[in-house]
Amino acid sequence: MIDRLKYNFSDLPTYEPSVADVQARLGAFMERVKLDALIVTSQDEFISEYVPRRNSQRFAVSGFDGSAGSGIFLSAAAAARIGVPRFVLFVDGRYHLQAEAQCDKTLVQLEKLELGVPIWTALARWLSSHADVLRSVGYDALRVSVGQRDRLFDDTRRDALRWTAFSAREIDRAIDLPGWEVDRPIFEVPESLTGTTVASNIAALNDRLRGHLGNAGARVCWLTCAADDIGYLLNSRGYHMPNASSHLGYLFVVGDQVALYLPEGCDACPVELETYSKLQVFRNDLAALGRFLALFDVEHICYGADFVNCAMPDALSRVWPHARHSSFSPVESMRASKTPQVLAHFRDAFARSSAAIAETMRWAKYGEPGQHPSEYDLARKVNDAYAARGAVGLTFTTIAAHGANSALAHYTAASSDVALEEGELVLLDSGAYYEGGFATDCTRVVLRKTEAQTRAQPWQREIYTIALKACIKGLVTRFPAQLTGGEVDEAVRDVCRASGYDFNHGTGHGIGIHVHEGGVRFAPNSEYGLVPNAVISVEPGIYLRGKGGVRIENVVIIHPSEHEPGKVEFENIVAVGYDWDLIDVDLLDEAERTYLRDYERLCAQLGNTVTPCPLL
Repeated sequence: MIDRLKYNFSDLPTYEPSVADVQARLGAFMERVKLDALIVTSQDEFISEYVPRRNSQRFAVSGFDGSAGSGIFLSAAAAARIGVPRFVLFVDGRYHLQAEAQCDKTLVQLEKLELGVPIWTALARWLSSHADVLRSVGYDALRVSVGQRDRLFDDTRRDALRWTAFSAREIDRAIDLPGWEVDRPIFEVPESLTGTTVASNIAALNDRLRGHLGNAGARVCWLTCAADDIGYLLNSRGYHMPNASSHLGYLFVVGDQVALYLPEGCDACPVELETYSKLQVFRNDLAALGRFLALFDVEHICYGADFVNCAMPDALSRVWPHARHSSFSPVESMRASKTPQVLAHFRDAFARSSAAIAETMRWAKYGEPGQHPSEYDLARKVNDAYAARGAVGLTFTTIAAHGANSALAHYTAASSDVALEEGELVLLDSGAYYEGGFATDCTRVVLRKTEAQTRAQPWQREIYTIALKACIKGLVTRFPAQLTGGEVDEAVRDVCRASGYDFNHGTGHGIGIHVHEGGVRFAPNSEYGLVPNAVISVEPGIYLRGKGGVRIENVVIIHPSEHEPGKVEFENIVAVGYDWDLIDVDLLDEAERTYLRDYERLCAQLGNTVTPCPLL
């Protein structure tokens, strides 16, 4: 068992369905309801990013368990006419190699998307290109967001497809999906840690909603099923899913009245939220929830269309048939800028995680006499190092990758059969939760060197040094405050491109209650700005298929620059030394050497050096 922290799910029974059998059952269902195609997503009804295998329709029909990737399941007749397998799976660059390895080519057609091409855009284009065959298309209204559905409808409008929604778990039953059940308590995080109260959060939410509508007296119901939105507003946690400190449910806010609805699967969870007296809890009883909501005269229903499934707004339309729906949720922007109390917790959590990672990377590099550790041992080692420093959960499945596996950007199959071998790259990407329930994340790479004569190969030193230079570019540059995340991504990516390399993922993601927080991000085409007090990663990488890969990830807090008005600067809150066996010092300019000298001096003071720094 790798995960031995307090909030783990290591005792869950494994779910390894026969993909062929699942596809046969789903095909029979489609014949009964007369569909040519069915949209199959990686999401659950809460539009979660990380969905356990046992609750993932996409995993059941493909065998692929990455966090992102959705597809189109075809009737036998449609697949035969088009000349493809029954399931067409769309994945972004992070998962090209993993999906290739996990999917049976006779059962799954893999569509590898280029950088910057959204999965749902590619999916709509594929439907349109085969609209002469695919006349009737279905989707699970509980597992598709309003925004995803609306974009599909808009992008295929000229194709005159007939759409059918399923909102009563018909597809889950058809494929005998086990689903997800949890009974963990929902509990409060103190105001001293979050810096806000539930009452102030609800008041700020209502102010922004009414401001958006231009009516201070607007009668509004706001809805979300985004777990990190709920955790932010209610100062609550629950660890209801692997790799997330949040809890499941739907939240409804009407003025100062708040309803938390716990549907099937989480309706048995105790609710230990006492500080906000106007919170009511409803357990798997939509009729009771409807009666409560009907007490209020609502003229506007607001929600983030990309973060709410299609079924719940449709249910609200039955409560308030004349209310106008608006795709607007201010919570993402509210939680992007962290309070001083939250930032203090982030600094403390990253200090503990940095110490755990540095200790683990020294072990991964130098080993122990007589020991022959594996990838699995590496994942367990960092887990135990986190536990020793008070961690209560992991923020994502640890990526412990050796050799060629390190070229798989999101490799999560750490194996006891893959030994850490001399002279190979070893990549560790991991993160932990501590008592506040805010995520940490960091990636480091070392050269396995248990013998003094071992030397890095030229290609290893080249890709490590270039990735490091790109990371430094992101860490030290004072960017104009008006830049977008897309422009920061471009600046960091250009360092790799100048040497003939690139990477098929964004440069950085926001971090909060979840390790991937919506909003601020450094990625191609991101229009989101550089929000002061946001927490975000900087993680360029270079991956050589069949050989190995490097990703160097630090996490920063964005601040207005104290030195140059109109610019921002980044406070690096990760302190884990680098592997100087992999750094070609001749490729570093003087500014980079100065930065690394100061950084390694800090790591040495904290006891977080991984290898001796020749610049000190």
